[in-house]
Amino acid sequence: MVTGRPRPGVHNAAMAAVAETDQPAALPDAAARAAPARRRIATNFLTLAGTSVLGLAITILISVYVRRVLGPAATGQVMWAMAAVGYLTVLATPGLATVGQREIARAPERGERLLALVLTLQTLLAALVYGLVLVVAAFEPRGPTVGLLLAVQGLALFLAAWNNGWVLQAHERMVAPSLTALAFNALQLPVLVVLVNAPDDLVLYAAIALPFTFAGIVWNFWYLSRRRLVRLRALRPTLAGTRGLFREAWPLALAQAAVLVTLHSGTLVLGVTDGDEAVGQFASAFRLMMVAAVITAALWNAYFPAFARSHDKPAEAAALSREYLGLLAWMGLPVAALGWALGRHVIELLYGPAFAPAGRYFEWLCLAIGLTFMNYGLVATLVPWGRGDLQFRITAVAAVLNLVLCLVAIPIYGPWGAVAATLASELLIVVLGLVVRRRMHLFWHPVLPVVAPPLFCSAVVAAALVALPASLDSLWPVQLLAGASVLAACLAFFEGRALKDLWHTFRTRG
Repeated sequence: MVTGRPRPGVHNAAMAAVAETDQPAALPDAAARAAPARRRIATNFLTLAGTSVLGLAITILISVYVRRVLGPAATGQVMWAMAAVGYLTVLATPGLATVGQREIARAPERGERLLALVLTLQTLLAALVYGLVLVVAAFEPRGPTVGLLLAVQGLALFLAAWNNGWVLQAHERMVAPSLTALAFNALQLPVLVVLVNAPDDLVLYAAIALPFTFAGIVWNFWYLSRRRLVRLRALRPTLAGTRGLFREAWPLALAQAAVLVTLHSGTLVLGVTDGDEAVGQFASAFRLMMVAAVITAALWNAYFPAFARSHDKPAEAAALSREYLGLLAWMGLPVAALGWALGRHVIELLYGPAFAPAGRYFEWLCLAIGLTFMNYGLVATLVPWGRGDLQFRITAVAAVLNLVLCLVAIPIYGPWGAVAATLASELLIVVLGLVVRRRMHLFWHPVLPVVAPPLFCSAVVAAALVALPASLDSLWPVQLLAGASVLAACLAFFEGRALKDLWHTFRTRG
């Protein structure tokens, strides 16, 4: 699934680059000549990927602790309330920041005015949406506890509205802010351990992240001021330019809404048809699957300004697109393969025997990781190129499919229906992205030479791991390490020259 801004977040980082020819390993020379500021892209990506991996480890530790303390049922209540609020997020942040990021990347001098306008509009929208959340919470749709959770988690709408990371990304100033975000994230863990110790603490758990997120926003404002990217004293609420901003943002907002439908429909429908236990099992598997989004987030944020600047340079845009898709393929497909083969063991290790059903859901959901990475490479790039309308149409069709399958399959098959809906919608986005990009010649380049090597290697490794006898299941960490090693060797074999050229570019180009 794709959206104008990354889901929070992607993928692990081995850097491979390919450019425009039928021989992927020979391409980076053309890409290096065409794409601007490669060293900055590489620096931002490596920093974001590194901090994202560390942040991922912290997030996993928090997830493990919370699920072991709360259990499946209480976890299901928290996740259902989070999904309900998530559905409304698009009303508070309707693609405005993505348009602002694109415009600042093209014209940095407009940053201050755009920041003021986006913050004003999103604050007003967040206040309106939070009022709606309070009304819904007052009716206690799934009991008083869930009603209270809705009221607490709804405050995150304001934090999303005040998020200013998009300004830093537009100016390609991502190193220090990403390190600071990592530090604030790490501070949550000891607080959780001290304060959250039983299922009765689930409301407190829902509230703990809010002050840390707010502290990160405040720090980013200070950093923007210190780097003289924004004069805080000059920021004033404004509505000047609202019509033009909304005109640009509405396709992104609708696309974001479509993504949110895909993300949360399974959880919401399960809560109505199957109860908290089923929600806790499926949502835990789904959330762990989404952890891979830290990789796409890092790569997307690093490449977004370059994509935005290449919108009127077809050769450069095509070279960037192929390079970007190659990186995503070599990151996402191996992760999907290893997760599909061994994911149940990971779930049991992290969350304990109580979440054993989530292990099987997680294995099949891991296939969505590979599809999502491909979606970012084929469809998300339409946004910085100014074709958010096409992205919306693609994601909207997939969202309708997801919702229909959830409503039809979940009452019959339970969580497996939600898994099937997720995979079907992600696959549809891949197919539609390929068809649209090729037919409309939108910076089109051959896709098969880029995707075939990582797909073949990943499939072979996954098949070999699944074929091993069940008696060897206790050795799954060894299997995981062996599979990862083989895939790393495949990367070096197929993309060795690309890796060398990219490293040379990183060291010598500015």
